[in-house]
Amino acid sequence: MKTIAKIGALIALAMTAPALPEAPDMESALAQAAEQKKNVFVDFTGTDWCTACIHLRSKIIESATFEKAYGDDFILVSVDFPRSPELVAQIPDDEKRRRENLLTSYRIAGLPGVVLMDANGMPYEIISGATRTAEDYLPMMEAGLKKRAIRDAAFAKAATLEGMDKAKALAEGINALPEACRDKYSKEIDIINSFDKDNTLGFAGMGSDAQKRIKQTEALRDLLASFRGKLSPEDMKASIVKLDEFLAQPDLCPEVRQEALSAKGDSYAFLRDLMSMYKCYKEALETAPDSRAAKRIRGNVEHFEQNILPMLEK
Repeated sequence: MKTIAKIGALIALAMTAPALPEAPDMESALAQAAEQKKNVFVDFTGTDWCTACIHLRSKIIESATFEKAYGDDFILVSVDFPRSPELVAQIPDDEKRRRENLLTSYRIAGLPGVVLMDANGMPYEIISGATRTAEDYLPMMEAGLKKRAIRDAAFAKAATLEGMDKAKALAEGINALPEACRDKYSKEIDIINSFDKDNTLGFAGMGSDAQKRIKQTEALRDLLASFRGKLSPEDMKASIVKLDEFLAQPDLCPEVRQEALSAKGDSYAFLRDLMSMYKCYKEALETAPDSRAAKRIRGNVEHFEQNILPMLEK
């Protein structure tokens, strides 16, 4: 009888736990969305440790309320960041880095985080955290779809215009989106900048340049991840060689070059080659003195100049 009762409970649970159609990976999700004319719901989650993530999935995404509202409109794909050694070991290193790059690209500061995108992979909303009930979550979904509607209307209007009028319409559509989504619209931003020579709309430095910076940052993060846990002197020397190869690229963005130089300085610090470390940090600071990382690097340079360099020069 207990077995029958358990089976009945599982059947009941399955019947009351509808979910969005789910794809195994991003590529499959986008393919399904394109074929079925749907959006993509990207769930950045920690399935084995993040209680808010588990709540979002079990109490909101898999609720009848959510399915009724959006079950016909979205394909679900999870980007999981487990912590248990067993689950972590099942993820190839390149896939781990891909997921970390996605997290960085969308500036997801904490889990759960959700990105809503269209079937072309273009994001239009980012939702942080979870709510107590599915009913509380629906307005955030509605707000995201409204942003997409504003974007689509503005882009459709831009298609009929030329010159600065076209640029202004495209800017209107992009500005309706969260900041972390905007730099994904490199094609539209390049068009804006081609007409807006005086940068009256404030898009200079975005577009293709931003996409290049993102790709270079991802490539550097992949390189640094390949050194992780390798702490022997031979490993540090090998990391310096690899970083020099990376730094040899002629078109590196200043912030990316700065990060690579700082990482090279860290390797020299591990080897106790303090003058080489200092030269790397100093060059890194000079490369992008106004970047977000500059304050930390400047502190390292000033500490060395005030406290260590005088002793080395004696």
